[in-house]
Amino acid sequence: MSLIKFPSQCNVQAIFDFCSAIDECSGEEEVVIDFSMMQRVEPFTMVYVAKFIRDFNRRNKSTQVMCRGHKTKDYAANMGFFRAFGLKHGREPNCVDGNDRFVPFTILRIQTIVDEALVDWDLEQDIIEKRSNHLAKILSQEESGDLNDALTFSIREVMRNVYEHSNSKSIEYCAQYWPYYNKVEIAIIDNGIGLKKSLSENPHVQVDCDSDAIQQALMPAISSKNYKGAIVDTDNPWHNSGFGLYMINRICRLGGSFVICSGDHGIVLDDRGKEHIDLPHGCNGTAVRMVLNTSKLTTLSKMLSEFRDDGYKIAKDIKGVGMYEASAASQMLSRDFAQKDA
Repeated sequence: MSLIKFPSQCNVQAIFDFCSAIDECSGEEEVVIDFSMMQRVEPFTMVYVAKFIRDFNRRNKSTQVMCRGHKTKDYAANMGFFRAFGLKHGREPNCVDGNDRFVPFTILRIQTIVDEALVDWDLEQDIIEKRSNHLAKILSQEESGDLNDALTFSIREVMRNVYEHSNSKSIEYCAQYWPYYNKVEIAIIDNGIGLKKSLSENPHVQVDCDSDAIQQALMPAISSKNYKGAIVDTDNPWHNSGFGLYMINRICRLGGSFVICSGDHGIVLDDRGKEHIDLPHGCNGTAVRMVLNTSKLTTLSKMLSEFRDDGYKIAKDIKGVGMYEASAASQMLSRDFAQKDA
């Protein structure tokens, strides 16, 4: 039997080390996870760890995973964390919509987005934006404003990436806003093909490893569907221009942070720079952690205009990119480009 203790501090390195420790128990008869040291647990920790344990169970059907020390962890239980990886304790994911500035563990099926689009006679991207705006209102407790817009845009762009590039059948997410700390965190993870395989569809992008793929994905004008020779409908405001992740990480780096993981690698970006993290346990699909400093946010259009111009300068030096002009969707919310076309 192996005993793995959940860390008391939930910084990303501690969480990755915890997952790697579990992964090293592959093939053993019994693994016990002790949650008694769990203190403050944040959205990224919940979506990342729940998915990892679930994947571990699928890969190791003969290994019995048991848990202890979890029954007093009310916050994680109410957020749906334990049920998300199969432990019969607390709320089920999706059981509540969220309120009071938090969004509990939620699993959104891609087919649900498709079905809603058919019913509403809308594009799937429009449905994603509507859902993103709904989550932004829950977190901000506001109907409109700079925070609402920044959250809607950031959530929408990551969910769009999952829908358009990952081949995942679901989007898993969780979020929390702490007004006292001027901090809001959104975590989104998928079960898709990962960035390396996705970007390999672009013949002009060199992706020898997961680290290369993540760094390329964060660059402006890099996309698996928009490159020299590709047929792109630039009149479609939702066309892939490769600016989405670039814009989001710039917003997060205004006093916050941005984490993205895929395969055996992760990258942390904040106002101090960039940190590479090896993930020996492997991240199936892609995981994103967005932390926004709400005191640093200005009007969305102003922020995106500045980041777009910086991105154009960078894109001019990248060989093999397609039309490096950012799509309307990566520069604004749909309400704004709808008004622009009116």
